Amino acid sequence: MISIITEITATTVNNGWLAMWSLALGLFWLGKMWVLRHSHGAALEDRVAFVLLWPGMDFAAFRRKPLLHLPLLRRGIINLILVALLIWFIARRIPNDFLATWLCMIGFIWALHGGVFTLLTAFWRSRGRDVQPLMNAPLLAASVTEFWGRRWNHGFRDLVHGAVFKPAARRFGAKAAMMIVFVVSGLVHELVVTVPARGGYGGPTLYFALQGLAVWLESGCPVKSSIFWRARTFAFVLLPLPIAFPAPFVTNVCQPFFETLGALP
Repeated sequence: MISIITEITATTVNNGWLAMWSLALGLFWLGKMWVLRHSHGAALEDRVAFVLLWPGMDFAAFRRKPLLHLPLLRRGIINLILVALLIWFIARRIPNDFLATWLCMIGFIWALHGGVFTLLTAFWRSRGRDVQPLMNAPLLAASVTEFWGRRWNHGFRDLVHGAVFKPAARRFGAKAAMMIVFVVSGLVHELVVTVPARGGYGGPTLYFALQGLAVWLESGCPVKSSIFWRARTFAFVLLPLPIAFPAPFVTNVCQPFFETLGALP
């Protein structure tokens, strides 16, 4: 038994994408356990479903009855079809492996959040749960603050808001707490990006520190919902992305992963 465990561990460590998913899922389950730390009065079936079958981190909302039904089923199916075309037809025809892998990475994130997680949202709302999509139209963000605070990955936002921001704000103030949240986000991404890739260390932390700086600079700035502000927002968010996902992660983790899936030749 020990030899089997040792062999599995060695295989995981030596395989970048297996290490990435193992670390990501481990952090995900730890986050779930933190959210459920005071949920002893909740029904066991609610806790099991929340942990195993829902990616969000708001357990109170998961237990509430929905206020309205959102037309999410069609959106999730359409997104999955578009992603399938993007990954298995377009990316395979790009001669540059590095660019093709980047396209697959974008498509995979789109498939998870716009497809799988959206379908899960539709399923749980049909079952009487007041869950909301993890993404709230991020393309409509008019500021970096709005992008990270209201529109991108509510599951992670809910977790770090309760686990990091609130205690840090009580001790150091809101602005310092905000920067701490971004640094913690960078460290979490170091664990699931640069550790499995065995290279590019410091990139994710630098990326999220830059995002925190952008949010800090926006404090008190009058933001308008216009094409200029949206373009400015996505310049801040997208242009430094190669820092967050450095070349060793693309070539050592993502490319073998998508080759395994058959998305790359």
